[in-house]
This record gives sequence, C-alpha cells and structure tokens, in this order.
Amino acid sequence: MQSTKLHFGSLTRIRARFRAARRAHFAACVVALSAVAPHAFAQTPDNAFDQTIDDDLETQAQYEMDHGHRERALALFNELVKRDTRRAGALLDTALLYCQLGERDLSLQTLTRIETQYEVPATIEKLIAFYKGNACAPPASRPSLTVSVGAGVTSNANFGPSSPLVNFAPGAPFDSPLAPASLAHSDQYVESAVQGELPIAAMPEFALLAGLSDRQYRSLHDFDQRTATFGIAHQKTFTQGELDNQLTTDVLWLGTHVYQRDFAWHVGYWSPPTTLRSILARSGLDFTVTDESYPGDSLYDSVHVELRASLQAHLGDHATMQLFVGPTWDKPYNDRPGGMRHGYTAWLGLDYAMGRYGQLETILQQRTLNDVAPYDPIFFGATTQRQTVRAASLRYSYPLGHKWSVYAQVSAQRISDTISLFAYTVRDGSVGLSWKY
Repeated sequence: MQSTKLHFGSLTRIRARFRAARRAHFAACVVALSAVAPHAFAQTPDNAFDQTIDDDLETQAQYEMDHGHRERALALFNELVKRDTRRAGALLDTALLYCQLGERDLSLQTLTRIETQYEVPATIEKLIAFYKGNACAPPASRPSLTVSVGAGVTSNANFGPSSPLVNFAPGAPFDSPLAPASLAHSDQYVESAVQGELPIAAMPEFALLAGLSDRQYRSLHDFDQRTATFGIAHQKTFTQGELDNQLTTDVLWLGTHVYQRDFAWHVGYWSPPTTLRSILARSGLDFTVTDESYPGDSLYDSVHVELRASLQAHLGDHATMQLFVGPTWDKPYNDRPGGMRHGYTAWLGLDYAMGRYGQLETILQQRTLNDVAPYDPIFFGATTQRQTVRAASLRYSYPLGHKWSVYAQVSAQRISDTISLFAYTVRDGSVGLSWKY
C-alpha cells in the first residue's frame, strides 16, 4: 500500500487541542510535529477554494472541541478527512475524540489507520503506541445508562402455531386439530427497559452489569414478559488485542410466574485492528456456556454451548458490520424428548450512522438445532425434531438532543420445525423514546 505524507496543519492548534483534552504529558511528542512538512501542491483557483473550505471546517471543528461539543467536532473532522485524505492531524483528532466519547474500538482502529496508511515519524509512532496502550481507557471505565419506553403491536403474543393441523403419527392417542385458543393471537403492548454498566473503582478493569425489561400486553396478560439481568464484566488488553469476560444471570417471568433462569459465562477475544485496502477490520473468537433451567418443568433443563468466529469491519465512514458464526450444542440434564441437540448459529449486524439524521441498525439471525433421537415415538413416530429459527429486525433512531432519541422498529421471526406443532411466526412493530448516558 502506498504511504501518504502527513499533513498536520497548524502546530499551535494541535498543541491547544491536546491541552484542552488534558494530554499535557504528550507535549514532548507533539513538538515533533513541527518537523513534518505539509505536502506541497500547486495552487489553482479550485485548489484555493477547497483549501478555504477545509480550513473553515478545521476552524469549526476546533471551536466545537473547545466548547465541549465532541459529537459535532467529530462529524466535522470526519468530513474534513473525507475531503482531504492528507489531513492526518484531523484523523489524529478523531481518534482522540472517539476515545473521549468512550468509543475505544473506533479510536484504536483510527490510530491503526494512521500507522498503516501514512508515513508516521518515530515520535508520532511513540505517541500512538502510548495512546493505544494507556491513554484510551476501556469502555468499562465509564458508567453508562440507557432507558427506553415504547408501544407496539405483535402478530403472535402467545407463540401459537401458524396452522391448526398437526402431523401426528398413525395411531396417536390425539389427532384432532388444535383449538382456536391455541393458535396465534395478535395484541398491542407497552414496553420499557433500563440497562447500565457501573465501573468498580477498586478494580479498574471490571464493571457491574444490570438490566430490567418489561412488556405488558393489552389483553393476553398470561404472556406478559419481564426480564432481570445482573452480572459482572471484565475487559483487558491482551497481546495488543482485547479480551472480554462476562458472567451474567437472567430471570424471565411469563405472566406472573418465573418461566426460565439462565446463568452464562462468555469469553471473547478480538485481534488488533488491521487495514484491508480501505476497510478497517478485526477478527476474533468467542465462547459461551449457558446453564438453562425451567422451574415449571425441569425435564427441559440443559447446558447450551456456542463457539463462534467473529468479524468486525468499518465500511467507509458511516457503516459498521459485525458477523458471528459457529457450531452450537445443547445437552439436557434429564431425559428430555429428542435428547442431545447440535447445530449452528449465525448473527449479522449492520449499522449505518447518518450523523444528525439518525442511525439505521439491521440484525439478521439464524440458528438450527437437530435432535439426535426421535422426539416422541407415541405422538410423532420416528420423526426427529429439526428446528430452525430465522429472525430479522430493522431499527431507525433519530436524535432529539440532550441524549434523547426517538426510534421505530420492525421485526419478524420464523420458527420452522419438522414437528408442525412447534412452528410459528411472529411479526412486531413498535415506536418509542430512549435516553442514553
């Protein structure tokens, strides 16, 4: 890849930015910027006009930084770099701003972009190395809180099958169509959620996790859902990558009764970011073990294991992609119908940030599990259950200011099953408000 000469602009402005960001201990490294000559080019009327626009963007970005408007400054610096790729100083500012906003991954990836796409002087390399290793704290070092409330409609509140006809085995003791009450029923709902992270002061790499969510239906209250989540997270730099650990416990209420309890351990590793042509990306591996228990029917208690390869990539200036795919196993503790299950899981997420015009988020998921033994020979003969869950969601968020945003979301989930009794479809649509700290 061809390197590009650094163009850092005014040394005085850069020094001021670093002082404003309380990075005075970098002063010795920043002085080295004076040795980097701007890339010279012949001035034409068009070039002069573009230069004026770029300088104005930089001035506006500096003004927003000085007045604490980091999101606005970040948008201006990103526009500046998009217009003039030689402005590595602006790119360095974006890395600093990402760090101050808690976007550690984007900060590290931007620093990696500077290292791989530009001829970086030794003093700036030291600055970047220090910033990667020490200056930008992991997200867990900042408390966070998200609150949302909304209303929506669903096509299937009771998870009822799509068809009243069930393919029972010949001679089964029950072969009548399902009663209407057992089929899918639509309903309206209101929902709310609170989730957050709290750093542990005595343990800088650890944070407490907590979340509460609630969905109340207008009519089918037996299917009201409430979930409580508690846990602890640990994150550290490991071999220049990122190592994450989480221990969480979840409780799900369906109606007024506890339906499911989970205890999960998740560990994941992300490699250092690298540049693939114009794409910043990193790969990884994660492993999750979940102990699932059902107080109402312990026959279905099991341990669920997932091992997934992962990929994260920034596509251009606005889009981010994440992919997780790998095998999965589900081992019952008791004599569950169908016995052991195995299959695969895949998850794809795409985010597109539009600045002040909001953000689009798309998620696609698929999971397939196959039983190793017939599910129930009396009712379904030799049929072995094969279940595939496919889900898709699209969410648009529009910022209102003061950390508030309004959102609209649509989703669809289809469960296909070799036993038609367990096949159903759910479609949801909702709107609401969210607040994020």
